[in-house]
Amino acid sequence: MADDPPETVSLYQQIDQEGLSLNSGFTFHCHEGQPCFNQCCRTPTIILSPYDLLRLKQGLGITSTALRQRYTRQEIEPNSNLPLVFLDISRSPETGCPFLGAQGCTVYPHRPAACRLFPLTMGSRLTAGGVEDHYFCRRLDYCRGFNGEIEWTVASWMANQGFGEYDQGRREWLEILLKAGLTELLVVDAHTQDLFATLAYDLDKFRRLVFDPVFLEAYDLKAEDREDLRTDDLALLRFSYRYLPTVLSPAGAQKMEAVIRSSTAFFEID
Repeated sequence: MADDPPETVSLYQQIDQEGLSLNSGFTFHCHEGQPCFNQCCRTPTIILSPYDLLRLKQGLGITSTALRQRYTRQEIEPNSNLPLVFLDISRSPETGCPFLGAQGCTVYPHRPAACRLFPLTMGSRLTAGGVEDHYFCRRLDYCRGFNGEIEWTVASWMANQGFGEYDQGRREWLEILLKAGLTELLVVDAHTQDLFATLAYDLDKFRRLVFDPVFLEAYDLKAEDREDLRTDDLALLRFSYRYLPTVLSPAGAQKMEAVIRSSTAFFEID
């Protein structure tokens, strides 16, 4: 059987699929003895959140800049007109996912949220009460995992796979994207897209900018406010989330661009 082509993924609720609740049950057991083992890793379409990138770069021991250059591709999300980062499978078509090795996933402890959630997928929408999530089951034709006898609920599967930590790490970013997708008057040009990508997806480059005196002066950043940002990647990521909405306004984007142009540390090569 030929490999199934990658399916289009979306941040949004997939209204053409039957949704699941957190208590919905299914059977699934993926293991090396299955004839389809790792087949799903050969044609993946994986959106990487800023938290996914943080964990992958830590696990690989490389900078976020190197991670993006070696293993990812960037596309513009059509609803928000903002950049999304994907795993780039085109660089190693013989194996699919760039992290797929002979024995399986080589970054398994640091695998992205979408991989942890599989065979489930998730779409979200913005409501008056905040982000509302919807869950779906992705039954690939070749997958034999559903023939297993281990029973799960959506909630127990997510807990077993460590999805919650990854989900919490991306929540603020997801809400910003969903809000941008609903803001009709929002105008996002190429400069804004570049700013958003740097702040959201290139943590090490953002760290250099944050500790440049020109940034500290422009944003009146006190010493106590940046105490953990030099060494704590998660603290820096959450700090970057504070600035993502600001660069979506013309004034905020112009201010950040001016700071970057005046920065020397930002343009240092890793």
